[in-house]
Amino acid sequence: MSGRPRENGDGSAWSVNEDWESAHGLVNDLLQVDVTDMLVTELRTRFANEPLFLEVIDAMHNLDSAKSEQDRRRARHRALGYSIEDGRLWCIADGKSIRTRPRLECISQEEAVEMATQEHTKNGHWGRDLTKLKMMDCVYSPKLDRSITKAILA
Repeated sequence: MSGRPRENGDGSAWSVNEDWESAHGLVNDLLQVDVTDMLVTELRTRFANEPLFLEVIDAMHNLDSAKSEQDRRRARHRALGYSIEDGRLWCIADGKSIRTRPRLECISQEEAVEMATQEHTKNGHWGRDLTKLKMMDCVYSPKLDRSITKAILA
């Protein structure tokens, strides 16, 4: 306010505090534990041998910045069909397929072999097709046929 006399209400009594934290408090707490990071680490460890699931998890949490733009777009597009809830990765129905379940839990190929062994034994050794039908109703795993065959032949 150069050259004018000061009046009440003209703003001349205001002061600017250089320390913005004095008005808002501490915004970035360094001691905060981020549960998302632990969840992502656990999922990445669980699906270490599953490139598809790793790509989806990385895309969901923006961990793929080192990849090319085309690879990131493809990963984001794939990630639209997945969600993470309760520490598990879920494959979501897109509304176009005739899948009976709206979402299926994603499991690794190793977990699929163990589950196929249990299903095959529990259902009286009915073979690959019945085991596959029962598993496809509740889980999603890449190369499920191969996992089931491996479990039956073991």
